[in-house]
Amino acid sequence: MTRKTRQAETDEVSAAFHVALTQIGAQTTAEALALWADVPVDQRAATAGGWLRKAITLVMSRRRQSRDLARAYYRLARALQTGTTVADPYHPEPTYVTLADLRREFAALAGTYEPPSDSPSDPPPDAGEKNSRSAGTDETPTEDDDQGQAPGDDSAAVIDDQDQGDGQDSEDDWERVLVEELNGLREEEDRIERQAEEELRIVLEALGPANLDRRMTVEDADPDEAKRQAGSQQAAAASRIAMNGARSTNWTHMTRDRRALGYVRLSRTGTPCGWCAMLISRGPVYKSRESATFADGDKYHDNCHCYAMPIWNRDQYQSSELTALSRQYESLWPEVTKGHTGKDAVSVWRRFIRKQQRAAAQEARQSTSTAPEA
Repeated sequence: MTRKTRQAETDEVSAAFHVALTQIGAQTTAEALALWADVPVDQRAATAGGWLRKAITLVMSRRRQSRDLARAYYRLARALQTGTTVADPYHPEPTYVTLADLRREFAALAGTYEPPSDSPSDPPPDAGEKNSRSAGTDETPTEDDDQGQAPGDDSAAVIDDQDQGDGQDSEDDWERVLVEELNGLREEEDRIERQAEEELRIVLEALGPANLDRRMTVEDADPDEAKRQAGSQQAAAASRIAMNGARSTNWTHMTRDRRALGYVRLSRTGTPCGWCAMLISRGPVYKSRESATFADGDKYHDNCHCYAMPIWNRDQYQSSELTALSRQYESLWPEVTKGHTGKDAVSVWRRFIRKQQRAAAQEARQSTSTAPEA
């Protein structure tokens, strides 16, 4: 496969991951609402405990599903971009796997992805080689190397445009994708899951029964409407925490992966809120330039359809079709926020995004209403 072919498949895999993750979120929302429907308003105090236990079990189950999806996505995307993959910390593996294995693993979890029918036509990139534009060294990165680097840093491990075989048949090369361990990954993921379950318990109690209690204290409160509003809020939080299983898995892999340079924030809908649009406008955020705002890429609100896509080489951001909105926003940010800084700049940006999205929506409605009948 050429670099262009690898990038095209990486885009396909990333898009399929995002679709599957969105489906998990939608399923969690529907299931959380169905479970909430069984809570009678006039007996909510007596049934709240049982509802909470069932809700936690439901959401954590969906969260595990999203984590498995993200792990399979990361393993395949990394192989396509670097010629190597990472070990599954929960299942022992051999030193090498095949690209076909990784494709099947991901396809089993992401329903919209279909593995290519043809075998790779050229060898995978040599993970130890550098891009011809990365001057200064041709040594393979070691565990002591700096974490992922920004453009211009000599130690970044990226893919060469040229085929980089080692004399073996190209198909045989793709049959030996090196599996690398990420130190401390399982311990970190287990810690995050414990925190997530505790957050889930607190959020569901606050947005479910406690929220309903508060709404029912309002004079002339409509019980059905109060229950509906509380149900919508707790379901949105349940969906976010379930989807965050995949997002945090991606993030934990990326931050511990010495071959990952950083991330770029992507929107599934193409119409992000002003805050997410601000994060998207940052373009590629590199670990070597990590700042106080680096971790913002792993923050999500209820009803959010964004995620942080790992970046493994310098050209990935510029060549990926999925980063088109990020490139657009990145170029617009300095123009829109000129003369503004800090929170003032963010406020100006949010107003601009809302205005832009309203105009696009109005144009779409007018186009639909004036379209000739078939």
